[in-house]
Amino acid sequence: MADDKTLDGIHFMLPTPFDANGEVDTASLSLLVGAAREAKCTGVVTLGVMGEAHRITDAERSPIIDAVVAAAGEDLTITVGASAESGSALASRVRDAQSAGATAVMIAPAKMAKPNPASTYAYYAAAQETTQIPIVVQDLPEQTGVHLDPEFIGKLHTELPYAKYLKLEDPPTPQKITKVFEATGGSMGIFGGLGGAFLFEELRRGAIGTMTGFAYPEVLVAIHKYIVSGDIERARSIFYKWIPLIRYENSAGISLAIRKEIMKRRGFTTTADVRPPSPPIDDSTRAELEDLMNSMDLSVSNL
Repeated sequence: MADDKTLDGIHFMLPTPFDANGEVDTASLSLLVGAAREAKCTGVVTLGVMGEAHRITDAERSPIIDAVVAAAGEDLTITVGASAESGSALASRVRDAQSAGATAVMIAPAKMAKPNPASTYAYYAAAQETTQIPIVVQDLPEQTGVHLDPEFIGKLHTELPYAKYLKLEDPPTPQKITKVFEATGGSMGIFGGLGGAFLFEELRRGAIGTMTGFAYPEVLVAIHKYIVSGDIERARSIFYKWIPLIRYENSAGISLAIRKEIMKRRGFTTTADVRPPSPPIDDSTRAELEDLMNSMDLSVSNL
């Protein structure tokens, strides 16, 4: 497997595809990983929020991880979401992920009625005691209800050697990137998220890439490539061209269903189904999406 030195870049956040019977569609997982490879992504991420990990049974997790690892082979990194509601459950998921061949584990804080830094630190320490692969700390307060301030993130990074990376989804993300850099001495690798909505600004602030599920990962790869090469104007022009679709795909509450609809249209999955109670899109939303896509030049051949 690729090692942690290769994590810089764009990581395609995989949805969990379902077949017409609502079962996990492992054949489509292979197609999604293939799309990441074709787009020249650094890696893939499975069993995150976009992967509906909170809707997946424990029995379904291992087959999903195994399918992704098999499809990724040696040329894509595999980050596995291991978030749990206790330190012991977290440690178990970390062990399972690394045994299956994961490159890294992504961990969001456990939800708590009254979050406190000591409990959150102990939770991440449980992963540190178990893991032999890097930890990507996921900062996603909208979902977890836990706010990680830059100083606390710095503490995790300094005191837990495997907490090497941060997936930052606490807007405004560009400003927080700067604060986290100050708290960590610039030594923590920071990824953006949020569908790529602030990717251009995040990369210019020093982010090393993004982990997100925008249905055209080729676009994000191109933006990253041009930023790294110093062609800021080219990166800007691509970002601004695609921001209408990035914006619409990020519609609060139904973003996953919209992404799955686009991925189905691109041939990445056989259905656009989400697992209830996640809401599907209605006919009006589907028509709006079609109108937007018809109005855009969706060619990725000249990126």
